[in-house]
Amino acid sequence: MSESGEGRGRTFAAGLILGALVGAGLALLMAPQSGAETRRTLTRRARRLADDARDRYDDAKLHIRRAREQRHALRDEVSGE
Repeated sequence: MSESGEGRGRTFAAGLILGALVGAGLALLMAPQSGAETRRTLTRRARRLADDARDRYDDAKLHIRRAREQRHALRDEVSGE
C-alpha cells in the first residue's frame, strides 16, 4: 500500500511534531532549574512563538493579497479593460 506524496508529508510532519514534543518533555524533566524558572522560560518561548506565528501569518496574508492583485491586473490586461 503506497501513500501519496501529500500523505507521506503529513506523516513526516506528524512524526516531527511528536518527536519535538517528546524531546521537549524529556528536556523539561531533566532541566537543572526550578519549576518557577522553567515556567518563566516556557512563557517567554511561548510568547516568542506566538509573535513569530503572527508575523508569518501577516506575511502570508500580504503575499496572498499581492498575488490576488497581480492576478486581477493581469486579467484586466488580458480582457482589455
